[in-house]
Amino acid sequence: MKVRFRQTGGFGGLILGCDLDTAVMARDEADQLLQLIEKANIQGVSQRRHPRGRDLLVYEVALEENGKHIRASFDSMTTPSQVEPLLRFLAQRARAVPLE
Repeated sequence: MKVRFRQTGGFGGLILGCDLDTAVMARDEADQLLQLIEKANIQGVSQRRHPRGRDLLVYEVALEENGKHIRASFDSMTTPSQVEPLLRFLAQRARAVPLE
């Protein structure tokens, strides 16, 4: 499974992100990521944004497996609790990325 994570927004506007592929990750790390994805239930999250959240952090997670694509987007006020462990895992691996 390929996982793309982007964190944008906030006061500084820095873009952080990571692109992971469970096929090339260490097995234990890949297993942990897959478990977090399953518990997060990204398919049920879709998009959640607070209407007045201009300076909030925005998280985008995209999953790709066997040609199937799933995307979810939410901000720091609307992040579902079941997604938070996945975001922590991804944020620990995130680095500054260029604007796309």
